[in-house]
Amino acid sequence: MVANDCTVAFTSNPDISGVGVRISFYLQTFLLVILVDRSWEDAPSALYTLIATSGGLQVAALVQAKVGKLSLLQALQVSNLVWLANFGTFVALASYSRQKAKSNKRDPDAAKRRGKFLDYHVKYVAMLQTLMSMALTLYMWLTAKTFGPDAQCSGLLRYVFFVIRAPALGSGRLAGITISVLLAAVYICVTAHELHSSYLKRNQRRQRGNSPAVRNSTTASVVYHLPTVARPTHLRAAFNSSTDRLPQDTRTSSPESIKRATRRRSKKRRWSSDLDPMFVGIMIFYATVLVYSVVSTELMVAFNPSDDDVIKEWGFGQILAIIVVIPSAISVANALAEHGFRRLSKPKRACGPEAQVTT
Repeated sequence: MVANDCTVAFTSNPDISGVGVRISFYLQTFLLVILVDRSWEDAPSALYTLIATSGGLQVAALVQAKVGKLSLLQALQVSNLVWLANFGTFVALASYSRQKAKSNKRDPDAAKRRGKFLDYHVKYVAMLQTLMSMALTLYMWLTAKTFGPDAQCSGLLRYVFFVIRAPALGSGRLAGITISVLLAAVYICVTAHELHSSYLKRNQRRQRGNSPAVRNSTTASVVYHLPTVARPTHLRAAFNSSTDRLPQDTRTSSPESIKRATRRRSKKRRWSSDLDPMFVGIMIFYATVLVYSVVSTELMVAFNPSDDDVIKEWGFGQILAIIVVIPSAISVANALAEHGFRRLSKPKRACGPEAQVTT
């Protein structure tokens, strides 16, 4: 039993990190990853919802810290939830970019018909929110010894890495700082590379659009199918004699040789005729992250008990957090009913040889 004068160090505000808020974050991030991969058109609104929820939780925690009511235990719980949302947003954005690129190839005019603000700026909003959460996490760990009310009791806290317990102000603090710095460095490098690549692509598109050749070229491409014309006998003989003098690799291949070359070509193996392997890989990766976060957070709550029964009460904040999940759950159910787990786009098969002249 924790001493009565240190119970405040183990007490949390249920409207910030109560059981309803934790369940809401677990479900929102998991549903978001599924929704973006199965129905990427709904990604911007779903991403904005999760970003707003995560940012709102951080603002609430900052307000509580400002008035001196945010304990170190509660700050650790908020940090775990926000980092889970960061991972979910990162995976969802990667899947969103992949699906959008495929859609733009199939329909180049699709991007013009969509709202550019929601479609384009969600990445930057997610980046800013993630960087802010990383900065707050580092600040929490660096000031852990003096963080929150009755900081002298923080030495009793235990931080949990999956199932491993560590002193929050000892090895837990050292590991937390190290992991936070490494993840922040990796994220900053990936983000910088993404921004640089986007900048180069925009410049290339702008240069192609401003080039005189593009401006003066016709917009339509006319394809002429050459008719088969029967050559006279003397011309056919002259043509055959001239081609006999050409090297073997420059002659026109016969249908039989094309078939033999096709048979010799190794066939690309498929995961399944219907199942999307990329979706399966994404779900396995994020399920691992989700299990780690859920187990670590819930065990940290269990290993640091509180004598205050208020933490178990369901207030307005927790009920509202659960209600927010309902629209995402409905969208995921509709997306799975429409697309299931199959491939959303199949690679085009190579067409047979056809004599065409494009101008």
